[in-house]
Amino acid sequence: QYIIPPYQRAYSWTIVQCETLFKDIKKAFYNENKDGYFLGNIVLAKSREERNKLEVIDGQQRLTTLILLIKVLLNFDKENKALYNAIWIRNRRTDKEIQRLETNVFMEKDFNYFKEVLAFDFSTNVCDFVKEEDNLFKQNICYFYNELKEFSQHNDIFKFADFLLDYIYILPIETEDNNSDKARKNALQVFETINNRGLDLSTSDIFKARLYSMALNELEHEEFIKKWAELDRRCNETNYLIEDVFDIYTYIIIYENNINGLTDIESDEFFLETKYSPFLYKKYNIIMEDLLDILNFTDFFVRVIRNPNKYLELSKWFQLVHQELIDRRLDTSTLYVNFYKSNLNDYKNLINISKKIICDNELKLMLECDDLIYEIHGNPNNKELIQMREYLYFKKAKNFLLLLGLYLDENQKALYPYFVEKGLGFIYGDRFHITKETLIQFKPELEDTKKSKKLIQKAYKFIREANEN
Repeated sequence: QYIIPPYQRAYSWTIVQCETLFKDIKKAFYNENKDGYFLGNIVLAKSREERNKLEVIDGQQRLTTLILLIKVLLNFDKENKALYNAIWIRNRRTDKEIQRLETNVFMEKDFNYFKEVLAFDFSTNVCDFVKEEDNLFKQNICYFYNELKEFSQHNDIFKFADFLLDYIYILPIETEDNNSDKARKNALQVFETINNRGLDLSTSDIFKARLYSMALNELEHEEFIKKWAELDRRCNETNYLIEDVFDIYTYIIIYENNINGLTDIESDEFFLETKYSPFLYKKYNIIMEDLLDILNFTDFFVRVIRNPNKYLELSKWFQLVHQELIDRRLDTSTLYVNFYKSNLNDYKNLINISKKIICDNELKLMLECDDLIYEIHGNPNNKELIQMREYLYFKKAKNFLLLLGLYLDENQKALYPYFVEKGLGFIYGDRFHITKETLIQFKPELEDTKKSKKLIQKAYKFIREANEN
């Protein structure tokens, strides 16, 4: 029996992957390819305590999909004992059936969905009304049913079933140890090694496997499963990928420890190949807490921006930082290094940090304008430089400065939404931008060009004086 363990990701193959698999198998069948068709490796862990149970460390997507295909084939080749035995194990005494492949994935309803489709009776037309929102198990098994129904009208379905059983290969890489924890740890190392040599496994899978292995060493794998499920849920709520959170964590470690020469490193290389990896010196639960702290700040940051009536002055400055992030090309690392371990109840300190981030980043933009002026015009005198800088800088930053000028008035409440939405998401990417027209909807007096220019000059003076001090 093959067991997909709880920490694995949910079943994710769609009809696209099923179609590719089915086409490849049919092509090999039509060509009478007696060399067979190779479906790749799977990584399994076996303990001597339970020799008949193999834990699937890698390969669950292919195994699950093959079982779905075999279940449908059995409907067309009902007397084929080999197909039946690929799906079911029958107890030799009680005659009770158990699944050959069982999924215990904790993040989705995979266990019930898989069990449900393996009990399908296709004679009841169960696949006639498949909906887009149906689970992937149902969508995929019904895809195979409809394809094989058509295929069987023009081909010998018995020969095709025999070809599948005799000439489709998977190479198992199996580790064995005295108990399941040790066998699993060895298999996770194999899994990680294969991934680093280029197999198509995600970075988050590798990190999850490594952390799970660390939790096993502390005999806390059940606690890890709960924490990872929370991390996954929180990422979905924030529209982050788990890889995004690890990227941010990489930046934070590099900046907090003044590590030189690694600012452009990918998170998988940093965590798996450098001596600075927290995998080497932190316990798994501390790493998980750090990751959740990143999401805690993200949740708070977005909540403050979207609820100006509650957070008042803090909303104004977080909105401005948000625009630095989106429009001013503020490094994400700067945002989190400054904020993510801050006391989120100390609004005064959060406002001061925001002001510093804004002024530092605007100074950087001014210096970029200076560099451009030198490159084009040589070395103009101070008066010319100031005039040209202001022209270039205002051209790039005028709408941001207009919002900043408004917010420097203590009596001005935060506006929301003060931007035009360009796409999905909230924190990352070039998805929102301020326009004067949007601000005029809140403040009609901004149609007066003189008033707008006065606010822009006020913001410019604030930034310049802050940097001088």
